[in-house]
Amino acid sequence: MHQHAIRMGITLCTICWLTSCAMNDSRIAHEAQTRLVGLAEVDLESCLGVPDQHQSFGRTDVLTYYATSTSTTSFTIPVVGGIGLGNGAYCHATIRLDDGRVTRILYSGEKNATGAPDAYCAPISRTCLQYLDHHHAS
Repeated sequence: MHQHAIRMGITLCTICWLTSCAMNDSRIAHEAQTRLVGLAEVDLESCLGVPDQHQSFGRTDVLTYYATSTSTTSFTIPVVGGIGLGNGAYCHATIRLDDGRVTRILYSGEKNATGAPDAYCAPISRTCLQYLDHHHAS
């Protein structure tokens, strides 16, 4: 019985740790949706790289970036039916630019970690947020 309690404690700690990581990634993805607005296209591509897709419509450009979760953490909680966490996921970040500046960022795909909306989109924007932090600090 004592070993079972230890295993359950470890499982619960692991779940809390994974959830806190996913919640931080969710915060990063949502922060990017506001902080990157106004960024020039050349700065955006400097920190994100060349987009996977690029469409132009007059003075409006739509850039799409794809991210796939590289998380291989997967486990099942030993209860009736089991609860699985750590499924692979993907995010498409669609960025609209008007007159060469970011005006909107939308996320689509299988992008939500358990309890953390848009968490799988954080890798797309993390580098740009770091760029902004460094640029403003200089």
